[in-house]
Amino acid sequence: MDKDVMVSSIRELTRRDYWREWEGLTCPALVVRGENGTMPETEFTAMQTRRPDTTLLLTIPDAAHDVHLDQPARLYEAVAAFLRGRFVSI
Repeated sequence: MDKDVMVSSIRELTRRDYWREWEGLTCPALVVRGENGTMPETEFTAMQTRRPDTTLLLTIPDAAHDVHLDQPARLYEAVAAFLRGRFVSI
C-alpha cells in the first residue's frame, strides 16, 4: 500500500459530494453498511430519501467498514438475494 496514493484517493472524497451522480442512477441499488462502520446514519438514510424507488438499504450486524471481511456470509446472502430479485432483510 502506498500512503501517498491512499491520501490522494481519499482527499477527493472530502472535497465534494456525489449526490448528483447518485440521484442520476436509474438501476436498482443495494446499499450495504456495517453496523459499526464509518457511514453515518444520516448519510445512509439520505441515500434512500434521494432514490426511494430504487434503493435497498441494509445494515449488517457485527460488522464495521469492511463488511466483506467481518461478515462475508451475511454479505453474500444479501447480494445474492438482491441479484435474484428476492431481497430479504438479514
